[in-house]
Amino acid sequence: MTEKMTNDECGMTNDRRRTPACAVRRFFLVSSFVIASLRFLLRSSTRFAVLAVSLCSVLHSSFAAGAPLTRAIDIRMLPYERSLEKLPVDLTATVGFVENSGTAFVQDDTAGTHLHFRPARNDLRVGDHVRIQGTTTAGLYFPGVDVAQLQILGHEAPPMAVPASYDDLATGRLHYQRVIVEGLGRTLTPLDENRSLLRLAIGSRVLEVRVDAPLESAPALIDARLRITALAAGGINDRRQLVFPYIRVTDWKDVVITKAAPALEALPITSVVTLLQFGAADEPHHRARIRGTVLAAYPDGRVFLRDATPPPPPRDTSKDIPKPPQSPSIAIRLTTPVSLTPGQHAEIIGFPIMAGFSASLADALVLATEPDESPVAAVVSLKEFQDGSHDADLVHLTTPAVLNDYFRSADGFELRLTSQGTPLRAFLIQSDPPELDIGTSVELTGICLVESSTDKGFRSQAERASLLLRSADDIQVIHSAPFWTPGRLVLASSILAGLVLLAFIWIAAQRRQIGILSSRIVQQATLDERQRIAREFHDTLEQELTGLSLRLDAATTRPLEDKARTLIETSRSLVSRIQSEARNLVADLRDTEQPPELISALHEIQLRMPPNAPALKLDLHPIPPIPGPVSHHLRMIAQEAITNALKHAQATEITLHLSATADALTLRLTDNGQGFAPAAATTGQPGHFGCMGIRERCRKINANVDWQSQPKQGTMVTVLLPLDRLTT
Repeated sequence: MTEKMTNDECGMTNDRRRTPACAVRRFFLVSSFVIASLRFLLRSSTRFAVLAVSLCSVLHSSFAAGAPLTRAIDIRMLPYERSLEKLPVDLTATVGFVENSGTAFVQDDTAGTHLHFRPARNDLRVGDHVRIQGTTTAGLYFPGVDVAQLQILGHEAPPMAVPASYDDLATGRLHYQRVIVEGLGRTLTPLDENRSLLRLAIGSRVLEVRVDAPLESAPALIDARLRITALAAGGINDRRQLVFPYIRVTDWKDVVITKAAPALEALPITSVVTLLQFGAADEPHHRARIRGTVLAAYPDGRVFLRDATPPPPPRDTSKDIPKPPQSPSIAIRLTTPVSLTPGQHAEIIGFPIMAGFSASLADALVLATEPDESPVAAVVSLKEFQDGSHDADLVHLTTPAVLNDYFRSADGFELRLTSQGTPLRAFLIQSDPPELDIGTSVELTGICLVESSTDKGFRSQAERASLLLRSADDIQVIHSAPFWTPGRLVLASSILAGLVLLAFIWIAAQRRQIGILSSRIVQQATLDERQRIAREFHDTLEQELTGLSLRLDAATTRPLEDKARTLIETSRSLVSRIQSEARNLVADLRDTEQPPELISALHEIQLRMPPNAPALKLDLHPIPPIPGPVSHHLRMIAQEAITNALKHAQATEITLHLSATADALTLRLTDNGQGFAPAAATTGQPGHFGCMGIRERCRKINANVDWQSQPKQGTMVTVLLPLDRLTT
């Protein structure tokens, strides 16, 4: 019979509810077998041991891939990547909290997890015992279940809640489980239309309690000792990190008052100096009731009160122990800001807390107010201001301070000052900036706030204090800022630098204008000189040549010997050619327009060749743009070289080559004339200035010229113009 039950439990029956249990038993049986085999192999051989481990891993992975998860702890402990694999889930648990029709939280005896429904369900209640079948989902904080099928097995008591502290909730280990939290009710406010927010003091920490019930139905919870049964939850960021914990409550019935709050009228008037002293009350402290004069009140709910209740007599102490500083004033934070005026006598109730250097009241309420005289500021020195004895009190600094700077802060302006070489901060709560110049010497009145403290031995001593001003009237100007403040010096220096810069710009502009005018004067002078030379050529040389040509024409009409006639005709041809060249020269001198491009100019030279001259062959290639004067010089160099080839070399073939590379431009003239000795003929001979002119033009444009010639072997003139040295 026992064997039959075992077979049924291990899967031989058709009951689906026993499948997970059988799977678990199979897993343990296989694991036990593999572990036993592994031990045996480890004793025999390391190689076989490694093989056994690999076999165990394969068997475990194959088994785990098909077995559904049956415990909440197994679901919530899945790594994020594994939860995305939609692993099968077959979980039996109890509903602990219902968020809405699409989300619920369940708990079994191992842990809690969250469920998500599609479509939504409205029939779940806290305490329902359910069977969930579905797949894993990542969730915001840890994995949960996407429900495919849910079966309600019955209804029972809600899952057992466990006691939890604030630290337990902050670790997240009880997340989405029912917990019991005890503390003191601090504040109660509406969260939205049908929900409420209760702030619960747990020791020195305050925990949010979000209740799914309206505020109107809440019992008297403030300052009452409470025991709350709720769902542990919290705020989660995009990195799947718990930012802060809170708890969720379904209804006010889960909030139990274990000790009612004391009546307000039953609370005694307490002296400020007795707050947070040893043996004052249990922790956390109940509300304290104080009475005094309002020193300052701010729109954000901060109130500073000078205590009207005298402190109890001091205990007997040794004369060697210095008396600790005691502040007669206190800083208070109201739950709801109330319009208070400095000088009013007010009665306030609130929770004592440790804040800064002295005890303070938080979540406070104003019980009563009545008019009183304006408070008088305590006159203190800088040392007394910083020693903490006047923390939260209204003080007037006798030591003047110099304003170094001020800038806008979150709720007003922060002033940076220096008093006797000590840096000092003051805060002015207003929207308009203070009407003060940097460097102004002032006396200040305001609330003393100890910003930091340090421990020496067993005592805490104030280290740095700041001043909270009530208004701009708390700033009394003693000496106005000197005219030459750092800001004005910087401004004056900037203006002076700007003027100097403008002067340099003006000088550069004037120099440029002068350069333009000089260029125009030079151009005009050049134009005038060219026109003068053209007139002289036309009126003298060209007229004389014309007369000579007419005489030669007349001479040819008379009977002459053949030898004389040939000489006269040759002379007439020479005169005609000189006349043509003179006209071309005059035309060039008269041409005041932009000189043509070099290639076009070389074509014009070809067209102007004398009728009986040998043909000029052009070998021209594209060149980059060059300035007009450079083009003019190159054209005149080519013209002079062609003239030399015609007059002196008696060439019958002339070739003009023009090309350019990335670095230089090449102009080359080649002829098949008589040739000459370049070393002597190109350096200048009496009455011959052509080659000298070519050299001068090359120097003007930073070009190099070279003659290569031998008698009876022609001549090659090469002009090389580097493009990086191109000049106008």
